Amino acid sequence: MRVFIAIEIEDGLKAYLGEKQQEVRTHSEKGNFTRLENLHLTLRFMGEVPNQGIEKIKEAMEAAAEQINAFQMTLGALGEFPKGNKKILWMGIHQGQPALQQLYNDLEQCLEERGFPREERGLNPHITLGREIVLQKPFGELKEAITVEDKTIEVKGITLMESTRIQGVLTYVPIYRRNLQ
Repeated sequence: MRVFIAIEIEDGLKAYLGEKQQEVRTHSEKGNFTRLENLHLTLRFMGEVPNQGIEKIKEAMEAAAEQINAFQMTLGALGEFPKGNKKILWMGIHQGQPALQQLYNDLEQCLEERGFPREERGLNPHITLGREIVLQKPFGELKEAITVEDKTIEVKGITLMESTRIQGVLTYVPIYRRNLQ
């Protein structure tokens, strides 16, 4: 089962991010844009995990969630991960990073205690808007053209998600949720 641990995004914020996606589309030649229902912030990608590993992940999520209170974050600027002439475009996080980093650190520790190696690249918090995007103009111009409001993200819990295809459509299915304190 291909899984990751995420912070889910509430529907109102997904709608706002959908508006930002539309703005990006008007400046793009092509791209694979994230379906609104799949928008999330990945805390930790786990990859292919057997069933017994899923239980260990749930235990780690329980232990990490006991150590931190619910908190808020604020959307940040549009960002990119260049891949040749294509890009992964994402929305960053402006405020709330210390609490998010603590949650990530606690989760990494709890996962490591259950036999999962630490993630090498660390946390780079973002919400992916689209992949394989080819822009009509340089990214800097796009970033200046798109205004991002200080929208609040309520972080009340963490979710174990399965990445699967349902009738050929990439779908993220919540399989376990754990509230923060």
